[in-house]
Amino acid sequence: MIKRWFFISTLLIALLGLAACSRPIAPDYRGIDNFRINSLGVGESAVSADLKYYNPNSFKMKLKYGETSVYLNNRFIGKTILDTLTEIPARDSFLIPVSMKVDMKQFYSNALDILLNNEVTIKLDGFAKLGKGLIFFDVPIKYEGKQKVDIHL
Repeated sequence: MIKRWFFISTLLIALLGLAACSRPIAPDYRGIDNFRINSLGVGESAVSADLKYYNPNSFKMKLKYGETSVYLNNRFIGKTILDTLTEIPARDSFLIPVSMKVDMKQFYSNALDILLNNEVTIKLDGFAKLGKGLIFFDVPIKYEGKQKVDIHL
């Protein structure tokens, strides 16, 4: 009888533990703030921006790693890698500062559109390693949409 009770209670605790470790919902992309050109070069330039996201989960999470390819008007312009542990608040908006080196050949082909319209089609394709405690999952990053871009030199 005691063995059966011990087995059932252990099974119940294990099931509750698995439910608590369920896969988090990926944060919602909300846009770009503070787009900046940090250094301008002929072949390569450095740019930075703050990516706005919203965490729909009812718990805090951590972003351990992220890797995203960035496309402007369907042309690859660079890759950003985030390898700093970032705290993400529960059910709240948050900013992720990113920077990357841009291949200026690809950027120049979009420069006139950006300067005249202040709007581009941005595509993000990558993944992020999100989690809570010691458990982390790879969550895909997929976004494509029009974005207004205010350039601050």
